[in-house]
Amino acid sequence: MMKLRHLLMGFWFLWGSAALAQSPGLGTQLANELAADRDHAGAALEYRRLALAEPGAEARGGFFWASAFEYLRAADPVAADRILNRVEAEAPSLGSKTLLLRTEVALASRKWDEAAFFAEGILQSPGAAREEKNMAARRYAVAELRAGDLPAARAGLQRAPDPAPPALAAVETYAQGRDKKPWLGGVLGLVPGFGYFYAGEWANGFRSVILNSLFIFGMVNTAQHDEWGAFSAITFFEITWYTGSIYGGIDASQRYNRDRLDQAATGVNGGAAFAPDALKLPLVSLQFSF
Repeated sequence: MMKLRHLLMGFWFLWGSAALAQSPGLGTQLANELAADRDHAGAALEYRRLALAEPGAEARGGFFWASAFEYLRAADPVAADRILNRVEAEAPSLGSKTLLLRTEVALASRKWDEAAFFAEGILQSPGAAREEKNMAARRYAVAELRAGDLPAARAGLQRAPDPAPPALAAVETYAQGRDKKPWLGGVLGLVPGFGYFYAGEWANGFRSVILNSLFIFGMVNTAQHDEWGAFSAITFFEITWYTGSIYGGIDASQRYNRDRLDQAATGVNGGAAFAPDALKLPLVSLQFSF
């Protein structure tokens, strides 16, 4: 009786393993659910586990690719970059798909030259899909835009198989605008609030004017009444606020420039994104949105 039960359990295990092998979706269910629940770090680990359990190199590469993608979504580009090395070793056939993910990792790491290099590889690849090239053109333009090369950003967008007028318009709008000069913001900040006004931060500017005016009034009032202890305390705070006005003008100008660049990059990217079809893994089939 005991032997029969063991035989039945062994049969059930073998049957379950065979069913799992014939239905890849069952093996990826946990990883897919973790990704859907936005537990991207957990999904990355689960896809990595699946990769290590796979006997075939291509399947291992596909799961490693999904793991790298989830690491990137978990804001861990270092881990994503490391896993992509495994992808290239296991599944070189993924080619442009790996380059596309490497482009995203480089952008997340603020490595503009690397991002442009990887995107360039996709644009030059005869085997890259049309949508992959459209995505690469946008990412290339963003990398060059952030690197300060506007002509290269324009040229990159023009190499896309399908035109993207809004993306080109974003580059042109940025080119026609002007950055603020941080040094000038600091000089104008010598007059409390004016450095903020220069950068368009009107609320901060008026706050600086009001607070500095109150402290100056307090200094004058306490000096007139020979309240030198209070005068010293108020003067200390006024010096702090006054120097803050100068440095605030510098910071406000830098924030203006960063916001202007971020807005341009957002305009170039638009709604462009990609993700693997989770139901087809370990086959890496990308879904695009523009």
